Amino acid sequence: MENYRCHIARLAASLRGMALLVVVLWWYGFSVGAQVIINGVRAFADEGSNMLLYSVPQSTFGSDFTARVQVDTASNWHNITVAGQPLTNNPITFSDVSGDKVYIVRAMKDGNQVVKRLMFTFLPIISIEGDMGYDFVDTHVTLMDPDGTTDEGMLAQVKWRGGYTNTEGRHKRNYSIKFIDENGDKQNRKLLGMRRDNHWKLDAGQVDLSRVRNRFATDLWLDMAREPYYYDQAPDVLLGARGKMVEVFAGGRYMGLYSLMESIDRKQLQVRKYDEDTHQIHGMIWNAAEWSKVAEFKQYVSYNNNSPNYSTFVVEYPDFEEVHPTHHEDLYNAVKFVATSDVSSYNAHAHEYFDMPVLIDYAIFIQFLIAVDNGVNNIYWAIYDREADKRLTLAAWDLDWSLGTNRDSLDFRGGRAEPDHDLKFSSREFNMFKEPDCIYHDDMIERYWQLRGTLLSERNLANRLNTLVNPLVESGAVAREETRWTGDSDINGLPLDIVGEKDYIIDWIHKRLSHLDRTLMRHPCDVSCDGAVTAYDIMLVQHFLLYGDGYESNLDVNGDGSITSADLIKLYQYILGN
Repeated sequence: MENYRCHIARLAASLRGMALLVVVLWWYGFSVGAQVIINGVRAFADEGSNMLLYSVPQSTFGSDFTARVQVDTASNWHNITVAGQPLTNNPITFSDVSGDKVYIVRAMKDGNQVVKRLMFTFLPIISIEGDMGYDFVDTHVTLMDPDGTTDEGMLAQVKWRGGYTNTEGRHKRNYSIKFIDENGDKQNRKLLGMRRDNHWKLDAGQVDLSRVRNRFATDLWLDMAREPYYYDQAPDVLLGARGKMVEVFAGGRYMGLYSLMESIDRKQLQVRKYDEDTHQIHGMIWNAAEWSKVAEFKQYVSYNNNSPNYSTFVVEYPDFEEVHPTHHEDLYNAVKFVATSDVSSYNAHAHEYFDMPVLIDYAIFIQFLIAVDNGVNNIYWAIYDREADKRLTLAAWDLDWSLGTNRDSLDFRGGRAEPDHDLKFSSREFNMFKEPDCIYHDDMIERYWQLRGTLLSERNLANRLNTLVNPLVESGAVAREETRWTGDSDINGLPLDIVGEKDYIIDWIHKRLSHLDRTLMRHPCDVSCDGAVTAYDIMLVQHFLLYGDGYESNLDVNGDGSITSADLIKLYQYILGN
């Protein structure tokens, strides 16, 4: 029986290897058939528009670019000219390279003229060959980096990914990529200066008219989130996924702008590994995959360690298929605590269950963004080592429904989140911070005003957005994206105007911060509720102390229950200190 099993295993491995060999040979045939090669690397071709795209360093833009150009003999082209120069005149000079410039490649084939439109970008380019679907398929991926490094023919398994964006009739799909070797085993790769791993995501920004909300918001979160409680033990921890903007081809078609992203997993959150020798679970990660009263921390149910799920939480690490039964008890205890606690109990014990500085930052973050889909799901909850400390911290994910758009915008029924809207946290965990008697309420306000002077200043946020979008414009990627997707049913036939949407977001941020400054995040020293602390606030307190009337409810600056000269002193100290 044992020999039979070994025979079957060897046969399966052989068949797997043959299948991968077919993929390699098929790609090789495709590569040999590539038509235009620049400095030894083939330009990517869009079969639908005759566009060719090639990546060069950004420093090349605005100057001439000279390169050796070849055309594969398998193409059977002749009388070839590139940018008006006979191919026999190699090397070819492309004058004054820019993102909006087109260089014509002409040739004759079988008595017919062939015309290709060659364009340059300074963004990395990723090409996925073949047809994708809901299940992983073996294929290959090519990455062209503008620094001149090109990884061709990387074996991978690729599929569509996402929730609503992965339903019937969608066109600009998200992709999940798992790199493998010739035996079908995982192959770690370091891409574009990010981590070395086999599992990567391509985020399409499918329903986002700016295409960059998720990238902008995630980068902001990575900068503003305080270090989790276990940072000293794991200094490489990241509470979100880094990413780089790229241009993508899939199945021979230009698919436009994407963010190439890391995954949220054990490697990202740096929780302690499962001990295979002692079979001891240490670090744990859950994903709040769907909305539920349990995921909202409003009720608790019993748990079953023989299931990968605790209600709508799904255990992500350790992998349930590899390690079971799992251990839901710590998550259960945290949910039960929040669901059954009043403010007094929460004040006394929340720090025993949660990484409170990170949670406070996240509450500020999603309130600022009005991130309607990130208060319950799209959150990863993690424990570094349950044997040493059972506190939960969190990582943010999938933030495209934010910054002035909401879930209604999926059908574009006027789906704008107005900047004066107050996000009602669906999670009881975050709603606690709104309670005036919650000790973390004042901590949240204080932290907000720290951030308002740095990461949440209007200047910083506008600069961030411009720094993200402007290179996409300069590289020509925005124009290509708009040409490719304007009017598509993914965005309900609307035009894409990425620069216009960027300007909308900057204006929205100005109005949003102004609203928060005056209302939910009003500084205790802002007596007049005008969003600023000035001499006018001093005058109001002085007036009350002298005459006994005025804006009494806001005059207790130091929160001691009475209005005295101590409130005036605190105002002076704050103004002089700023």
